Amino acid sequence: MKNFLIRQALATLRPALHPPIAERRILLISTTGLGDSLWATPSIASLRLSFPNAYIACLTSPVGLQVLEGNPHLNKLYLVQRPVSRSFFSLQRTLYQEKFDTVLIFHASDRLIFALAASLGAQTIVSTRGKNKGLDSLCTHLLPALPEEHEIDRRLRIIEETGARRATNELFFSTGSAEKFLQIEGRWVALHPGSKDSFKRWPASHFIAVGKALTERTGVNILITGSQEEEALMKEVQEGIPGARLADTRLPLHQLAALLEQVELLICNDTGPFHLACALKKRAIALYSPTNPLLCGPKTELASAIAAPPSCTPCAFRKCPYPFCLLQIGPERVIKEALSLLSKESNSYNGPGS
Repeated sequence: MKNFLIRQALATLRPALHPPIAERRILLISTTGLGDSLWATPSIASLRLSFPNAYIACLTSPVGLQVLEGNPHLNKLYLVQRPVSRSFFSLQRTLYQEKFDTVLIFHASDRLIFALAASLGAQTIVSTRGKNKGLDSLCTHLLPALPEEHEIDRRLRIIEETGARRATNELFFSTGSAEKFLQIEGRWVALHPGSKDSFKRWPASHFIAVGKALTERTGVNILITGSQEEEALMKEVQEGIPGARLADTRLPLHQLAALLEQVELLICNDTGPFHLACALKKRAIALYSPTNPLLCGPKTELASAIAAPPSCTPCAFRKCPYPFCLLQIGPERVIKEALSLLSKESNSYNGPGS
């Protein structure tokens, strides 16, 4: 019913298409989470290298704004807040006046975003078939969804529809000046036991076992990171690891990144900070199940994805009462991988200030 109403409204209200112009004006849409925003950065860089004189803007979420604020390849960022309905018409007027000829939809979780894209007068709207909340018909160009295609590659395939060429697979994030104000000394391993989705959370007892083993075998310090909503979980893990330290849960993204730049290793669930560590070119381990690392795992040799297949068919995903499938990954498997990565890191470690 919602999609029917959106189509009916657009049929009545859709503004005229903008006439073609010489200067390309491209709007990217990426209005979801941390990982999704970072996965857009190779495509943004590739677009700029392909079209150095184009006007390239991005409509993004609050966390996406933090990810993309320092991106040198974008001309402008537009912020969409939830609920989208509250600012839909003012945002539509603003974006329509920009006269975008092309809209590229990387990822959006609210169906009104697709209606917004269709109301901007762009000649070309590109997305992936089946990724548009049942509103595929609002796009002018639909690319087939490929099995086991990484999300970075899916976005790169979208920009290729404009004639752009893939220039990089590397994620980009700039800490700016934050690293100057957050300094930690010694050897540190960060544990991030939380995640937005509870079905992606490895048990706290397993994180504790890993943290204790690493402190005993290597002498590293343990830093527990997380959000304000995860403070109880963070404290549970901290209390199980002698000497572990809690990171400030109120740190903005750039300051969290500045902390992660100083640790030797991050161990976490399949969650946004893992992709942030990948963008920072840090060693990291993430635990995957039921999500598939072929679709959303690391594309850097510095990071590892330890995965287990879903234990239930069909997978309940967000309705799962407990992450049974993650129990297939035991602490010893993670400890072994962590020790291997730490040995590689320590070979190049020269102490603080090196």
